Amino acid sequence: MTSNVRAVLFDLDGTLLDSLPAFLAITRRACRELGWPQPGAGYMREVMTLGRSPIEALLGPVDNAEERRAQLTEVSMRLWKPVFQQEARLFHDALPVLQRLFDQGFRLGVVTDSNHFVVKCLTGARGCPPLEVIVTRDEAPARKPSPTGIELALRHMGVEPHAAAYVGDNPIDIQAASSAGVRAFGITTGASRREDLLPHSPHAVVDSLTELHGHLPAWTQPVRGANPAPAILSGELVSGLGQAGGFLAVDWVRDAIEAMLGGPFYPGTVNLDCGAPGAQIAVRHRHDNRLRRFELPARDGFCPALLHAVQLSHGLLSTPALLLWPQVPGYPDEKLELICRIPLREGWALAEGAMLELRYLNTQEPWP
Repeated sequence: MTSNVRAVLFDLDGTLLDSLPAFLAITRRACRELGWPQPGAGYMREVMTLGRSPIEALLGPVDNAEERRAQLTEVSMRLWKPVFQQEARLFHDALPVLQRLFDQGFRLGVVTDSNHFVVKCLTGARGCPPLEVIVTRDEAPARKPSPTGIELALRHMGVEPHAAAYVGDNPIDIQAASSAGVRAFGITTGASRREDLLPHSPHAVVDSLTELHGHLPAWTQPVRGANPAPAILSGELVSGLGQAGGFLAVDWVRDAIEAMLGGPFYPGTVNLDCGAPGAQIAVRHRHDNRLRRFELPARDGFCPALLHAVQLSHGLLSTPALLLWPQVPGYPDEKLELICRIPLREGWALAEGAMLELRYLNTQEPWP
């Protein structure tokens, strides 16, 4: 049993998400369009576990391998989103296991070489518990087997490596976890077999997510009860109605916000669409008195507002911000309005639809 583990990070493809059928279907359809032979039964293991070139695995040695690779990539990229949505499914035990770990007090996160489109297959699922951190290939400095994605997640969480575990289905997952100093668990639900994983000396190899419970303790005093570690919410940058600027320019509002943020701020808001799962988490956090929050009373015809101290980030960029909730009937739960010190779109060169993440701060964490 791993007695000191309090945070569990997961790979996504092949670990929480049964996406191999989707990747295989994409390759099959691409090969049909190109007039190539269909991939064999062991194709996914050859490419994803053993690192064989897709062109060599499909066609054998060819003189124009680079040209063929470009053809396969072009067709696959055109096909992958609709096929992936149709074929990829969470493993049957993924959500129950995550919920049980969360209920037992474990802090949860995902570190994946996939992108946020794939991550939404998990976070958009009904019943997905809060994930404290999500690191994709868009945020990690390098892909696995580099440990940098896991290291970035641990820094976000404030967790030491010895208190964390990582679960993945590929030898590069075990290599990355070992290099990061966390406990590595291999799982055989993806392309890799047990004999592919064991040579890399994982802490254990399991055949299902449910088996993890036998290797992790059941904490009777959840960590987040005394020192909450709220989920990091992901959202897409969207255009607002431009109405917040006038409110934030009012003298008494400006003075109050400057006192909360510890200095001047940009007189407008950043609008995020966090979707239904994120909205549920935001609603739960609104009245949690363990979190650092401020109240703006009703005055001069303006409704009262609640503001939470958060850390807003995009990749390796981060800034303190205030999450604004106007306490007015009918205000949409999935809409997050954030007040920042800088004009974020210009300062971080963000385009419409850019993914941002925010983390609530508890009362014990430093604040400007």
